[in-house]
Amino acid sequence: MGPVNVPCCKVHLSSHFIDLCSVSNFSTYADKPSAIIGLTGGIGSGKSTVGQVFQALGVPVWDADAAGRSLYENDKALQLWVVEYFGEQCGHWKDGTLQGINRKVLAKYVFGNSAALQALNAQVHPRVRDIFQNWHQETIKLHRPNYVIRESALLFESNAHDDCSYVIAVEAEEDLRIERVKQRSGLTAEETRARMAFQLSDKERSKRSDFILKNDTKSTLLTAIERVHHDILQCLA
Repeated sequence: MGPVNVPCCKVHLSSHFIDLCSVSNFSTYADKPSAIIGLTGGIGSGKSTVGQVFQALGVPVWDADAAGRSLYENDKALQLWVVEYFGEQCGHWKDGTLQGINRKVLAKYVFGNSAALQALNAQVHPRVRDIFQNWHQETIKLHRPNYVIRESALLFESNAHDDCSYVIAVEAEEDLRIERVKQRSGLTAEETRARMAFQLSDKERSKRSDFILKNDTKSTLLTAIERVHHDILQCLA
């Protein structure tokens, strides 16, 4: 299936002009009754908060990070691979039986080691993609929405953006992101920066996105999200 041109729309958001007339649709689905919109942002950017607002607007939202966490808890083949590759200390065990993955221990092995992270992602990302495709097809059958949101911190890194009609990036100042992560997860600034180092920068992410949302103390986030929702509906009409 070749590229599909979208209606001529131009968005002015957060000092960015984006000409959507030239954007192509790269979805791999042969039949696309509802578009896929990517939602991404670095750790602590607040993309999950943005996703909750889209849900309140009636848009189905799928969380790749949550899907990844569920794999560590439920996918026995992945669990076995992790402990074989990284060591038994990465597993949760009971009476000698593997019950799940200790993600905190696993994180110590992969953040700071690009080869280890790449090996892990090669196992996780295809599984996450399959889960999303099943969810998307079921959502289409049940609700037939105008579009769905695919929320992922690693949208570009996992090439999930290839299935998206448009991508929304959420940005925030680094100090604010570090504080949010500290409050939410208890990670130190050093630990958070280690995770940031293996994600795209806000600058690079914004270059590759169609909409930019600023999520800091000075932004009017709700109004900006409503504008993006309206613009996406217009461009998909």
